[in-house]
Amino acid sequence: MRDRALHLAMWTFSWLAPRSQREALMGDLAEEYALRANATSASAACRWYLRQLCASVAPLLWSRLTRTAWLATLGVALGAYIAVGVVEFLVSWAIANPSASGAAAIDPLGLIITFPMVVLIGYIAARLRRRAAIVLGAMMLLNVTAIMLWSTEAMPRWYRIAYFLVGPAATFIGSALRSLRSARS
Repeated sequence: MRDRALHLAMWTFSWLAPRSQREALMGDLAEEYALRANATSASAACRWYLRQLCASVAPLLWSRLTRTAWLATLGVALGAYIAVGVVEFLVSWAIANPSASGAAAIDPLGLIITFPMVVLIGYIAARLRRRAAIVLGAMMLLNVTAIMLWSTEAMPRWYRIAYFLVGPAATFIGSALRSLRSARS
């Protein structure tokens, strides 16, 4: 159990540590751990090691977030998510049948029209921030999952499955198109 905890802590620490400093930091910790294990006990050295790793998590996590600009990526993904919501609303409004209600109001044409628009939004998000389309897809997947689990609205199963797959897939396709375009350049 102790070895598993050490392994998980080391993996977390190495993932959070900057690449340029990772090897030196891990080496220093391993060296001090070995010295402490020889001077005291392996258990005491393990506790010291875990305390060092745990104390380092918050500063390293903050450093990683600011280093990889996740806040900007999240901002672009959130803006794209709002754009997807606007597109879905406008498409639903444009093709709405005022006489239909409930499950009868669901029109597959909405999915067909919305799909390329979401691909375009994913592409633009990926152009603005490299991983924004992936974050957007994850946001959409979480939202659709929550809607499926907690919605009491009657929807056909095909629509729920399509909604679950189409939105996130469209953002990933948009991201892939951006990658293809940059690979050609």
